[in-house]
Amino acid sequence: EIKNHLRGWYMEMAQALAKEEVARDDGDGEVLYNLAASLLKQGKHEEALEVLERCLELRLAKFGEKHQLTALVYGQMGMVMKHTGKYDKSVQMHERSLQIVVATLGEEHPETANTYGNLGNTYFGRGESEKALQMYAKALFIQLATLGEQ
Repeated sequence: EIKNHLRGWYMEMAQALAKEEVARDDGDGEVLYNLAASLLKQGKHEEALEVLERCLELRLAKFGEKHQLTALVYGQMGMVMKHTGKYDKSVQMHERSLQIVVATLGEEHPETANTYGNLGNTYFGRGESEKALQMYAKALFIQLATLGEQ
């Protein structure tokens, strides 16, 4: 129990420091992105989404729509939407992320495989097993082609 209490305290301190860092300068949204990931792990989905929306604004302003860092934010927003049961919105976010990832990194890239897998997880959560299997198959094919069987 003490271990969980300390873990919670450290997470709160890290979040406070991240918010302080954001107040100073977070030109590319990295601090916000990491803060949102921390909030998501804690199950604070609404807070994570608010932080990701600010992060997206920064990344769109700095890098534009067609950038890998922007794609990561869309993907993370898709994860938050999935966790809150907003599967349609989650699919939209993951598809937007996938379009950018394919355009910037190509079809045969490990990050493309991850994005297909995340989209598959959302389809699965939505009860669309056939679409989920299609996404998982694409992800597996890309992983085997780029990373090998090990």
